Formats: sequence, structure tokens, C-alpha cells
Amino acid sequence: MNQLIKLLLINLVLLSTVSFTVGQKESSDGIGKKYELKSGKIVMTISACGGRIISFKYGKKEMLTQSTEHENFGSTLWTSPQSEWGWPPFVVLDSLPYHVIQKDKILKMISQPDPKSGFQFEKTWQLVGAHCIRIEYQIRNISDKSRGVGAWEVTRVPSGGIAFFPEGKPAKIPESTLKSDLQQQGINWFIFDRRPIESNEKSFSAAYEGWLAYIHNGLVFMKQFPDISPENYSPQQGEVEIYVNKEKSYIELENHGTYTQLLPGEFLSYVVNWNLLPLPRNIKPEIGNPEISSFVRQQLKNDKNHD
Repeated sequence: MNQLIKLLLINLVLLSTVSFTVGQKESSDGIGKKYELKSGKIVMTISACGGRIISFKYGKKEMLTQSTEHENFGSTLWTSPQSEWGWPPFVVLDSLPYHVIQKDKILKMISQPDPKSGFQFEKTWQLVGAHCIRIEYQIRNISDKSRGVGAWEVTRVPSGGIAFFPEGKPAKIPESTLKSDLQQQGINWFIFDRRPIESNEKSFSAAYEGWLAYIHNGLVFMKQFPDISPENYSPQQGEVEIYVNKEKSYIELENHGTYTQLLPGEFLSYVVNWNLLPLPRNIKPEIGNPEISSFVRQQLKNDKNHD
């Protein structure tokens, strides 16, 4: 009985250290108004310009590439496939100001209707645990004809870490110029040093289980999303893609949702959980270490319990 009381008291103390807040910060760096979501030791900062996630920290440790490091920074949403628009992304959806709605522990940002792309974005952030933030992306067809589209989350992280995710069954996807460093027990592992390479490289993968993770600076960043079948991939895309620029100034962790045919006025929804935690000291940050993937799977299972 004494042991049970002790455990209950410990849990009460842990719960009391977790605060869920959403707040606004004024900005003088040209990125626009910023909004913060805080839960325990994690802090996510979102700019009203493009609804872009510009910071994701555990304590003082930053996981996302900053605007001072490269013009491609933070995390954003694109429409898939890229063959429909090429480059650059649609400015209305990617960088112009969004309408912001704050209510309790929920933050929502809505883009202006974009006649060039034929779409409008809506992004919603919600705290769902001590280390987890849930993001719901909506893409609405505002044109007068049926449109095929998929959600494509693009997240830039600093080089010098380890990316990994479960590999799916063989599928018809583009040829990869970026090859994994190790495939072991169903997991694809990529290790990134900071030495420049001859050209930009990209990996296209048929993933499995619906998650992608990155270890950097003692932290594990996890993204969890709906697993999709190859027949539902956007044309000339994979489910998980990893991109590295030739300067290795950043790495892109990319995940795709189901390619959907939308009638005028219809929308699709794509939900992603972001989790950020220190890697336990007893787990070595080495590619192929099964303790790492076991740790990630357990954390993602915990996140699912908040559904």
C-alpha cells in the first residue's frame, strides 16, 4: 500500500510540471507574428506567415533549421505532387499571412484562397501530451473543377544526425539518388555528417507503420502519420522522402498523405503527431541499434493512447 501511495504521489508531481499554453509573441525579424505552444519542456513556435513552424525545442535545444541558416527553414505544407507546380511553392499558401484563431489550447491558421493553385490551407495545432503536439492539415479545393492532390509535410532539420523509419514493400516510386546507409530488421537508416556533397540528393521510399524519426543533439524527433498503400501515393512521389542539399546545410524529412480527388468545395484532412524527447542515456545513438526503434515505437504508442 505504501508503494502504491508513493507511485500516485510521483504521478501527481509529474502531472503538475506539465503546463499547456498557447501564446502570442511579437516579432521584429520579418517572419511575422509568432505563436507558441508549450507543454512541459517542449516549445513549438509558429509564424502567421505561411503558418510555418519555425522552432521546435526541448528546453534550449532546437530541432528545426532556422531562417539564419538557410532560406529553406522550419516546417511547412505543400501540395503533392510537385509535378503540378514545380518551383517555387505557391506564395499565398507558403509565405503570405494566415488568419489566426486561438481558442483554449488550440491554435488554428487559415490561408487566403489561392486562385493560382486552386486550394486553401487550414492548419490546426493541439497539445495532446507532455511531449506531443498534434497537427491537422486541411486542403480545400476552391476551384470550379475536380482536382487531385495530396498533403505533403516538409520539415527541415540540421545536418549531423540520424534519420530512420520502417521500410515498406517494393513499390513503383522514383529512383533514389540518396541511398540508405543501412537496412536492418525492416528499418531504413541514414546518417548525415556535415561534409558537402557533389549535388543535391533525395530518397523516395515506400514506408511502413506511419512514422519517421531523427536523432540530433541528444534528442529524438518523431513524426507519426497515417500509413498509406502505394496505390494511394501521389504520382512520382513516395510515402516518406528525405532530401539533402549539396551544402548539407539542412535535411528535409518529408511525409505524404493519400492522393485524393477533390470535387469543388471538398477538402482532405491529414493528421501528424510531433513528439520530441531526449534519447535515454543508456541507448547508444548508433545506426541499426534496435533499442532506438523500440524506444520510438513505445513513445508513439503512448501518443496513440491520447486519441
